[in-house]
Amino acid sequence: MTLTRSTTGEEVADALREQIMDGTLAPGTPLREVGLAEEFDVSRRTVQDALAVLAGERLVRHERHRGARVAQLTRADVEDLYTIRLGLELMAARRAREASPAAREGLEHAYEELQIATSVGRADDIVARDLDFHRAVVGLLESPRIDVFFGTIASELRYALSILESFVQEASKRPKDALREHAEIRDALLAGDEKLAARLITEHVDTYRERLVSGVEEEEEREGGAREAGE
Repeated sequence: MTLTRSTTGEEVADALREQIMDGTLAPGTPLREVGLAEEFDVSRRTVQDALAVLAGERLVRHERHRGARVAQLTRADVEDLYTIRLGLELMAARRAREASPAAREGLEHAYEELQIATSVGRADDIVARDLDFHRAVVGLLESPRIDVFFGTIASELRYALSILESFVQEASKRPKDALREHAEIRDALLAGDEKLAARLITEHVDTYRERLVSGVEEEEEREGGAREAGE
């Protein structure tokens, strides 16, 4: 993939990020600086800058004597991410009644975009719009600092959703059910029904956390078995 001579590390990071999100670069894939520099027709320093950006988003991890690799989520990673997400969304449920018209419209718009993506059926787009919906839920808090904080974990959350999609293929197997769950959360939040919204959010987050943990652990067991077989 050739970009331009003026390509920056951020641009290479953008390209690599999308390859990670759509599964072109699977978890654990080595990221060789020389190979990437040739692929994008850039300097190794530009590649190093790109990998540093992705490492900051926890999409890439540097391992001693093994170099950079696409991150592989662990159970601890999943538990951390979903604990943070649940805490923020429950806070939003408590304050939803006080949200401004603009914040409420933002949630409605995010749901409509998810609805459109679901009708089209592209899994990667559905995942991106799913994250946008939950970003809008947190946006009901109308806190610039919390929005910035959510942004710091947004890439890793999207990556988790992408991995989950690869495990359960929800976009193709139960798209209407998944969309309905989001609609119910939206309706409860916009109605200011704190208890219902909190229950729906908790059920939604816990269900997907359990599915992702299960998939991650199964993948770890398969890799462990493959390593033992190769020894």
